[in-house]
Amino acid sequence: MWKRKLIGASIFILCAASLSVTAFASSDHYHSTGFGNSAKYLKYWKDSSISSYGYTGYADSAVSAWNNISSNLAVSEVSSTPTYGGIVAYTGDSLTGLDVYGVVDYWTYGLFGWTQVNPDDQRDRARVRFDHANLGKLDSKGTTYAFSHEFGHAVGLKHNNSGVSSVMRDTSIVWEDNKPQQADKEHIKEKYGN
Repeated sequence: MWKRKLIGASIFILCAASLSVTAFASSDHYHSTGFGNSAKYLKYWKDSSISSYGYTGYADSAVSAWNNISSNLAVSEVSSTPTYGGIVAYTGDSLTGLDVYGVVDYWTYGLFGWTQVNPDDQRDRARVRFDHANLGKLDSKGTTYAFSHEFGHAVGLKHNNSGVSSVMRDTSIVWEDNKPQQADKEHIKEKYGN
C-alpha cells in the first residue's frame, strides 16, 4: 500500500513541477518553446520566389535585424532547404483566404515527414509566406515592416500591441518602427537570454 502512495505522490510532484516550469516559461510576448536550444544555430533559406518578386533585400535585411540580438539566437543563410532548425521564406501572388502581408506557420519533422504544430510547440521549421498582392500596396517602409514583423514571428515573438514602439504590432502600426525596437529586443532576450 505504501508503494502505491509513494508512486502517486511522486507522480503528483512531477506533474506539479512540470506545470510550474511551463507557467514560468510562458510570456505574453513570445511563444514558450519554439526552436528550443537549436535557435543558436538557425538556418535561413529563401525560395527563388523571394528573388523573382524583388524582395531579396527586404528578406535578408529582416533576418539580419533579428540575428544575434541574443547570444542564443543566431541565423545563418544556407543554399538548400534545411530540415532541422530552419526558417524558410516564400512569396506568392496571394495567400488563399487571407488578407495579410504574410503568415508564419510552424512544423516538426519526424518519422512520417512534416507535421504542422502549434506556435508554442517544439518545432524544426518556421515557414514564412509573403503575399505579393498585398505587399504591392505598401511603400518601402511598409514592406520593410512586413518582412521584419513576419521574421519576428519566425523567431518566436507574438504580437505586441501594448502601446510601445514595436515592429510586432498588428494594430495602430507605426511604419517607421520597421525594424526590431527596444521592446522587441527585450522580448527576444526574455525568451532566449542575453
